[in-house]
Amino acid sequence: MKRSEKRTPKAIIISIILLCIAEALLFAAKNARGFAEWYSVNIYSLITASMGRLAGTVPFSVAEAASCILPLIIIADIVRCRRRLGTAFMHIALILSVLFFLYAANCGINYHRNTFVDQESLSHAKFTEEQLADFCEYITGQIEDCGSSPEYPQGKGLSDAARLSMNKLSDNYPSLRGYYPAPKQLTLLSRAFSNMGVSGIYSPFTVEANINGEMPGMEKPFTSCHELSHLRGYMNEGEANYIGWLACIESDDPSFNRSGWLIAWMHAGGALRRVDPGRYEKLRKRLPSDAVSEIEKNSLFWSSHETKASEVQDRVNDAYLKANDQKDGIQSYGMLTTLMLMHYYGHESSDQ
Repeated sequence: MKRSEKRTPKAIIISIILLCIAEALLFAAKNARGFAEWYSVNIYSLITASMGRLAGTVPFSVAEAASCILPLIIIADIVRCRRRLGTAFMHIALILSVLFFLYAANCGINYHRNTFVDQESLSHAKFTEEQLADFCEYITGQIEDCGSSPEYPQGKGLSDAARLSMNKLSDNYPSLRGYYPAPKQLTLLSRAFSNMGVSGIYSPFTVEANINGEMPGMEKPFTSCHELSHLRGYMNEGEANYIGWLACIESDDPSFNRSGWLIAWMHAGGALRRVDPGRYEKLRKRLPSDAVSEIEKNSLFWSSHETKASEVQDRVNDAYLKANDQKDGIQSYGMLTTLMLMHYYGHESSDQ
């Protein structure tokens, strides 16, 4: 009992210190001009190269394993300390403070760094229906040039190709340079992610890029690169989509090229269908049958997993993004079409 009583104050002190540091970092990121950018470039890059590299030494997702084991540890601790529940709650408070500190240090600050794209150009970007249709015709040609449906890589092949694709893209975008840990495919939690409509997630607690292992192959290259962009400190989901798309279409891997152009068709084609259904149908008929099959299979997969859980997850994600100064919430995912049009018509990103 004496040893336990001596430990309890230490847990309280450590918890308070970690919470204060985390809050101070977030306050500085939001209010001290240039701090978030400096931190992302000079400190977070070191965290990615160390914590990310360490987590990357194992073939499975450390975040997934921890999310399954940690609740069991907490329950076991409560049972063990059932006569001293205050001690158990102190342990829980310590765990939560550690997690909050890791979130702030490895994620929260980055929400306030400089953006990847020129936000002023983005806010003034206006495109006509004709320009959208022209871009969709270009996408159709790119899909035709991709040839027959490839065997999308899995496991280590997928993660290696994603890292190579991001490194190649960084040759033209200096802020994307740095170490990329291998993205991990979730196994135990993939079904839960599917039911919540989630294709991937960045874990700030382990500095890992995780993707849903259950979703169709065409989304895996794009999602892998999307999640890896968060490890360069770009947290805006619209920008992460754009970076993921760029990495795919500029990749040396044909399956990544195809993934990028199919994703482009789904977003830009969907926009064209809303404004000019006739032209959309004409272009859709030009698509190779295997490409149409892949797109339909992907849509069917996600529509079959539309549940109450996915609706709740959307609301939670929307609130989370808005709380981190992404004013558009989950609508920021829809930014990709505008960014692709900006790229196609020669608008440059802010990272040149």
